[in-house]
Amino acid sequence: MNISYKWLCDYLPEIADWNAQKVADALTSIGLETGSVEKVDSIRGGLEGLVVGRVETCVLHPNSDHLHCTTVNVGAEEPLKIVCGAPNVAEGQHVIVATIGTTLYNGDESFVIKKSKLRGEESFGMICSEVEIGVGTDASGIMVLPDTAVVGMSAAQYFGLESDYCLEVDITPNRIDATSHFGVARDLAAYLTQHGRPAVAKLVPTERIVTGQENKNSIAVSIEVAPEECPRYQGVTLEGLINGESPKWLRDRLETIGVRSINLLVDISNFVLHEVGQPLHFFDADKIAGQQIRVEKLPEGTLFTTLDGVERKLNGRELMICDASHNPLCMAGIFGGAGSGVTEATTRIFIESANFNSTSVRKAARSHALNTDSSFRFERGLDPEATSYALRRAVALLQELAGGHVVGEVIDCLQMPLEHPMCTLRRAKLFQTIGATISDEEVVRILRSLDICVSEEWPDGWLLSLPVYRTDVRREIDVIEEVLRIYGYNEIPLKGYIQANLATRSNVDKDYKTELLVSEQLVGSGYQEILSNSLTAEKYYADLGTYPVDQLVHLLNPLSQELGVLRETLLFGGLEAVARNFNNRQQSCAFFEWGNCYRHRGVEHDRESFSAPLAPYSERAMLGLWLSGTRGGGNWLMPKEHPLDVYQLKADVENILTRLNIPLSGLNLELGSNDIFSDYIAYQTPKKNGKTLVWMGVLRTEIVRRFDIEVPVYYAEFDRSLLMDAGREHPLLAQEIIKYPVVKRDFALLLNNEITFAQVEVVARRAEQKLLRRVELFDVYAGKNLPAGKKSYAVSFYLQDADATLTDKQIDKSMQRIRMLLEKELGAELR
Repeated sequence: MNISYKWLCDYLPEIADWNAQKVADALTSIGLETGSVEKVDSIRGGLEGLVVGRVETCVLHPNSDHLHCTTVNVGAEEPLKIVCGAPNVAEGQHVIVATIGTTLYNGDESFVIKKSKLRGEESFGMICSEVEIGVGTDASGIMVLPDTAVVGMSAAQYFGLESDYCLEVDITPNRIDATSHFGVARDLAAYLTQHGRPAVAKLVPTERIVTGQENKNSIAVSIEVAPEECPRYQGVTLEGLINGESPKWLRDRLETIGVRSINLLVDISNFVLHEVGQPLHFFDADKIAGQQIRVEKLPEGTLFTTLDGVERKLNGRELMICDASHNPLCMAGIFGGAGSGVTEATTRIFIESANFNSTSVRKAARSHALNTDSSFRFERGLDPEATSYALRRAVALLQELAGGHVVGEVIDCLQMPLEHPMCTLRRAKLFQTIGATISDEEVVRILRSLDICVSEEWPDGWLLSLPVYRTDVRREIDVIEEVLRIYGYNEIPLKGYIQANLATRSNVDKDYKTELLVSEQLVGSGYQEILSNSLTAEKYYADLGTYPVDQLVHLLNPLSQELGVLRETLLFGGLEAVARNFNNRQQSCAFFEWGNCYRHRGVEHDRESFSAPLAPYSERAMLGLWLSGTRGGGNWLMPKEHPLDVYQLKADVENILTRLNIPLSGLNLELGSNDIFSDYIAYQTPKKNGKTLVWMGVLRTEIVRRFDIEVPVYYAEFDRSLLMDAGREHPLLAQEIIKYPVVKRDFALLLNNEITFAQVEVVARRAEQKLLRRVELFDVYAGKNLPAGKKSYAVSFYLQDADATLTDKQIDKSMQRIRMLLEKELGAELR
């Protein structure tokens, strides 16, 4: 939030002798962190380098018929020689001079005055026009000042230019009380009081609104919603207003904090908003049908056009401000309607100063993707007592600046009593929490500086009456935090020792380390880590059985249809990244991502949601790998590009399992295809009906073409939880290098065409778990001399014993077991 330093001084004159940076430091120390302090000039550049001068001599340029050679006294030791092209320059004039080094601005462009030579004559400055220095619009010649102008005076001083400073204060969500200049001044006053300069922030006094006589032109109000949805609604009608441009002081105040001046009426409402934090809404009273305001809810599907010209369809839960005919005029606390806003021609208005329920406003704003200065404040909970002063302040400014007068009575619909919450504060709890002992006198002084009243004092503490505007201070611990904030965190003495708690590494810690290990391995293999959005588009899941649409988790108020659901799989976020990289002419894409996936588990779980709201939903941590494109080309080692293939992905997946010491022989293998993969391999946990640890394969063409990808994409997805559990079952331990020889034996196997080498390897490893080290396929034959539907695999089996050299008997026994199991489970025959 932007805060004007000078505006702040209006409510707390005690800081007028501070510079803006000191104010920023004080705010940061009490929890209102100030990110930056920027100087703001009403005229760009602040007229720096411009001075008042007097033209001592003026003669025609010897080499030009329109230039003049002048000498100008600017209060320096010697007059400046300046060549001037203005037709009205003359001896004896008082003028504005830009000296060497001065920067002048023209819109977004700027230029620096330098020593120059014009047609042979030197020039050491520039005599300026109104337009060139930004104080007027006359560009016909130089600006001529009265003879009373003091030579050598800075232009900023002559024009009475004052600079301000804009403080960018980072407001935390709980500090709605500090979303105004007076709110910030109130906190600063507490800081000053604590540091020996008692101060109280004071608002500009306002008198009670003098109501007009009963008049048929006044607007009536009726509240048609529950009291908690609109605790207070105040309003008043004014007429005889003259709208137009705001006075300079008002424009300067708003422009300093980045609010564009629009017209007098709008500027006054914005001024009050940033002064006290209470949003106001000005309705053009002549546009209110039936001269009645109704606070109500409209039927679902009602159309409402907001000030930005967008037609919105209401969901029936929004608080709406309507006229007597139930026509919507404004979305309460959020945005005005296009048909009721004030214009330059407005002479009669109805001012709304209300307090709306924070939850209602927040839900309505999110459902329509709206975020305004008004909704920002209402969503966090405002003080119902603030509506009265804001209304009086607005009326006073309108009467002073726009010449209006009040019509009828001031309306005050107070639906809920204004009660100050109470809280107890125990001394022992206070001292224990902050780690220091503070005197009762100091505690009470801090509390009073924060508008916390001591109702009763007890031997062990106090009974406190809390300010309504501090919606975040309701409990004892909140009050303790406030005391500590003003007392000063740096005032708490540090102990002379440090306490530390040592704990064993949990599985969470171990799994995180494993995740880093796998990530490092993938990066070393040429992969890059990506991070995609958990929110995705529902259209990606259309007609998919693997990831059904009815199991998607939908957002109630999505920002867009492209971000309307939580992802069921990492797949589509990675495909977006692949497509983006190919569009940017990347040769290959090798990506990995760790992320969560979400699923609605079905209607049968919905009945649990009454006692456990998250019961119908599941969240799984996953690891995804994407591989596509080509490798090589452009270097001597691999001069031609080679397409990446699914075997490279398979190798990377198996390397991960090997790195975590997860034996492939202990996993079940599943082969198949579905609506995601044209062909896939899945490794499953060894238990009956085991869960899929990882699956990988070639993505279907129709899937990748949704993303305008024209080359094959290979994808693998791990279940992180299962991966970590499997890794913990087989801790990776160092072992000696086996010194005994490896024995190789070959089989020529006759197999059915549908049998894959992966199945052969799994069966072989299951048959010989101790001695079998490696299985390799070195030849495949299918054709004549083989029975129909058959093929031949030539497979090498590598055996090795860690403790002794293998004997022929051991070798034959192992190979016999492998052969028998291949025959039994795969129907293999030796050729």
